Amino acid sequence: MCTWYIWSTVLFMIPIVVYVCALNLNTDSCLSGHSELAHTLEGSSSNPTLQDDIDQVLDCPDDENIMDQMGNIMRPRKESIAITEKENITKEVKGRKKMTKEERTRLMEEKKLKKLEEKLQREALKAEAAEMKKLQKEKLRWEKGKFALKSIVAEIDSKVIESGSVGGSLLTRFAERGLTYRITSNPIERSIVWTMTVPEHISQLSPGGVEIQYILIVYEAEDFCKLIINESLPGHVLRVQNHYPSYTVCYLTNKLIAYVRKREGQLYNGRGREGHPSVDKVEKVLANLTASFSKVHSRQCKDEAELAEHVVGLTCSLSSCLFRKKLTRLDVNANGSFITKDCVDRHLIKKSSWLKALVAIPKVQPRFAIAISKKYPTLKSLLSVYMDPNISVHEKEFLLKDLTTEGLLGGDRRLGEVCSKRVYRILMAQSGCTKTDDVEDGADFFRVN
Repeated sequence: MCTWYIWSTVLFMIPIVVYVCALNLNTDSCLSGHSELAHTLEGSSSNPTLQDDIDQVLDCPDDENIMDQMGNIMRPRKESIAITEKENITKEVKGRKKMTKEERTRLMEEKKLKKLEEKLQREALKAEAAEMKKLQKEKLRWEKGKFALKSIVAEIDSKVIESGSVGGSLLTRFAERGLTYRITSNPIERSIVWTMTVPEHISQLSPGGVEIQYILIVYEAEDFCKLIINESLPGHVLRVQNHYPSYTVCYLTNKLIAYVRKREGQLYNGRGREGHPSVDKVEKVLANLTASFSKVHSRQCKDEAELAEHVVGLTCSLSSCLFRKKLTRLDVNANGSFITKDCVDRHLIKKSSWLKALVAIPKVQPRFAIAISKKYPTLKSLLSVYMDPNISVHEKEFLLKDLTTEGLLGGDRRLGEVCSKRVYRILMAQSGCTKTDDVEDGADFFRVN
């Protein structure tokens, strides 16, 4: 009976060992379990502890005591299996933690590299923006003409330097002013032309150079008189205009009138030759030159110093005029020439186009213009009242009469009916060809259709 219990207990242990092997997925553990089981089945004599337990079971036939004894035998093995499982799980958790730490380190490195790249990219964009801003500032300075004198180059024909006495003083004056020049062979002999190149650091924003459409032709008095005697001056002008069709042409002569008068004196004393042009004839030729040809004029210099000063001054003017603000009709006709130098509000009128327009109206004094601008700060504000159809013409003419202005001797004075009517009729004139005095007298009200 006890032997049957032993074998039933052994058979009961077999599925437990198999189940433990399946959980651990460990072939070695399974093999070791089978070997232990086989070793148990071979005989109890090799294991003293197990033999004692079996003897105790044989001595005690009670079934419950036998199961308790078998439970005591199996408990240590279950505890060892649980410990093994716990150790395996601990190893797996440690492995996972180790992998997670490595991944975390790698992610941190990637983040650092990404932040570094972004920082470098931001710095590059910032540097590029700063460089572009600097170029824009330089371009603005270029457009205002700050680099004009440094960029203009005078191309002087070699004949100007070689023939005559103007070459030395001309080059000396250029060097004193720090201007750039180049001695070359121009298509037109004795000519000076100018070129202007955009500085290299601005050429990206403003490609191409600037064309200066002006040509200066320098002649000594004797050579110019030969052109007059041979009547070849008009042909020379046409040849220059064909080569430079849109250029302004200037004939610059040195000591021309003094030379002509000297030859006239020699002719009068019987030492000169007939056929030489007189002063009257030279002046007539120069006048016809200006009247007969478009964009052609002349300039006479009394000596080499004046000629050199004129060329250098012309170079400076040509460099700046390209960047000068274009004049409008209002600038030309109301640029402050109507304002006396001792006028207190001269600086205000110079800065305001509206005040310039008011001052340009005949008999409108600067203090009257200031008084009008205080009530109507813009031309639009005044015209909005003048063009209101609900207001009669009589009311519009006397709209400004009650405006006050400071008198010359102190105290306030009214603008007056005469000035108010004059401003209205000038601004609302229907014909631009009518004289201002006629407009003031009401010429627009008596037109013949």
